[in-house]
Amino acid sequence: MTPPTAHPDVGLYVHIPFCLRKCDYCAFYSEPLDRHDPRPILDGILRELDLYASTEPVQTIYLGGGTPTCLPEELLCGFIKALIVRVGKPLEFTVECNPIGAGTPLFRSLHRCGVNRLSIGAQSFDPVELKILGRPHTPEAIGQAVAAARNAGFDNIGLDLIFGIPGQTVQTFAQSLSKAIKLAPTHLSAYSLTWENETPLTRALFLGAVQEIDEDDERAMYKQLCQTLSAAGYIQYEISNFAAPGFACRHNIRYWRNQPVIGLGPAAAGWYRGQRTANAADIGAYVERITQNQFAWQTDEQPGARQMASEMAVLGLRMTDGIDLAAFQNATGKNPKHLFANAIREHCKNGLLELTDTHLRLTEKGLSFADTVSCDFIL
Repeated sequence: MTPPTAHPDVGLYVHIPFCLRKCDYCAFYSEPLDRHDPRPILDGILRELDLYASTEPVQTIYLGGGTPTCLPEELLCGFIKALIVRVGKPLEFTVECNPIGAGTPLFRSLHRCGVNRLSIGAQSFDPVELKILGRPHTPEAIGQAVAAARNAGFDNIGLDLIFGIPGQTVQTFAQSLSKAIKLAPTHLSAYSLTWENETPLTRALFLGAVQEIDEDDERAMYKQLCQTLSAAGYIQYEISNFAAPGFACRHNIRYWRNQPVIGLGPAAAGWYRGQRTANAADIGAYVERITQNQFAWQTDEQPGARQMASEMAVLGLRMTDGIDLAAFQNATGKNPKHLFANAIREHCKNGLLELTDTHLRLTEKGLSFADTVSCDFIL
């Protein structure tokens, strides 16, 4: 793979495909840990990284899944150390974790290994909502996990929340927000529930066991999210992401700015040297290919100039700063004001976009209609 244009650095996304149990709404690829020996996968991920022979400095590493912290502590820390030996210590090293099964001893070990950011999957502080999602933790466990992380030396701790949960109300979401803020995380992500195919929660929807919440209520929750976190001092830097000053997630910003990220592990997606890749979502197939010193790509493509420009626009609009017009033209060779003239004209007129001399961005109103606007930037 020869880069069409050089980039000064790269990120790594590492997919750990194991969970103790799968949540009812989740469609990410994972397998029960008790049915597998995780060591061939971890060895395979390191071999896959070697196949890339990347020479760019690694700025961010993100271990997601699955649940990386469900792995035995010694195995997980040994793997993290092996990653750092290969690529050096990045500016930001994030590990996803669930509130249960992780406490101060594990967090302290991760901190010593070089991890400097934790992302804790809270999702809700309401016990009924957690049960609907199939989450195994209690609301109390979230606070305990945050306290354990601080005791271990972490000062960069993120919480994830979900809104639009069946049975959730504007009031119960407000209570979850309030409880999250009281824990003083440095980062908060809040995503609208996605009804993924073939998940237990979506099957329950089809059977009539649960119902989708009203669209107006969901929009009210999003408005409440933005207002509440802003009042609490968090800066919204992306549609669904808020951070204390200086704590925006560097790794996720790479995606929205269309910067290179190498995807490692089963089902991991990547964007590197002009090529988009997605690994096979199958442990056996992944290990077999990597053992043969072959990439485990299930799909790979090299997008053309127009597709690249479209992808950069759609991703850039997710950031509250929006699209830097000059940077966009430098990266793609295309003037966004000309390329997307019709979409810009329409959505500036209806109040969903604003165009300045330097940037194109969603308005406050437009943030609630981001998907609608983005569709008009797909070429």
